[in-house]
Amino acid sequence: MIKLVATDMDGTFLDGEGRFDMKRLKNVLVSYKEKGIYFAVASGRGILSLKKLFADVRDEVIFIAENGSYVEFHGEDMYEATMSRDFYLSTFEALKKSPYFDERKMLLTGKKACYVLDTVDETYLMFSRHYNENIQKVASLEDITDEIFKFTTNFTEETIEVGEAWVNENVPGVKAMTTGFESIDIVLDYVDKGIAIVELAKKLGLTMDQVMAFGDNLNDLHMMQVVGHPIAPENARPEILELAEAVIGHHKNQSVMAYMEGL
Repeated sequence: MIKLVATDMDGTFLDGEGRFDMKRLKNVLVSYKEKGIYFAVASGRGILSLKKLFADVRDEVIFIAENGSYVEFHGEDMYEATMSRDFYLSTFEALKKSPYFDERKMLLTGKKACYVLDTVDETYLMFSRHYNENIQKVASLEDITDEIFKFTTNFTEETIEVGEAWVNENVPGVKAMTTGFESIDIVLDYVDKGIAIVELAKKLGLTMDQVMAFGDNLNDLHMMQVVGHPIAPENARPEILELAEAVIGHHKNQSVMAYMEGL
């Protein structure tokens, strides 16, 4: 019997406009509460962005944010993996050596806020505001006093694969993963949604066979591998479709919501 349902956001749970039907979700959550089923959102988005998106039901949702770097339920930290100050400063220095990296297209997410350099590309900043809350400009990363979860950066469509590979081969202690569009997230090398969901299941006293997850992109890969019931929308990447025990309709048609309603 399913006791935890987790879903990725962009390209999975959200429709083509980045929205979902709150009324339908509220009805699902009432049903899940009666059946003893937890609901989690598992996203590369920051915790502040997810809390805003689910403000009406935030006390009934488990947040797996920052691509698995942070898990929160009822305001309690259930799991977190943050970068030390020295680590994120040294990571930045390493990234600057990449021929594909542009520091004007870089954002760091922390517990209190998100941070960009004051030389940020304004188009990138506008793009980032769709997925992040409370973005602050700093003259230097040394000015940040927050706990940092991850770097996010954009490459061009032509360089995203080689750019991601460069980070994984040349920057120690981190893992870069494609999140969609032209973005990658750079997290600690032991962090991803799969690790987070395993830790969450332990805290909830569940086996992985009691966990269902929906995902579409490579940052969902490990999550889809570890859960007992991986489900993918038809628009998912081939690597995800291959793992899925069921393939449902396109994310633009709110197929995940419809599937959740049938549990």
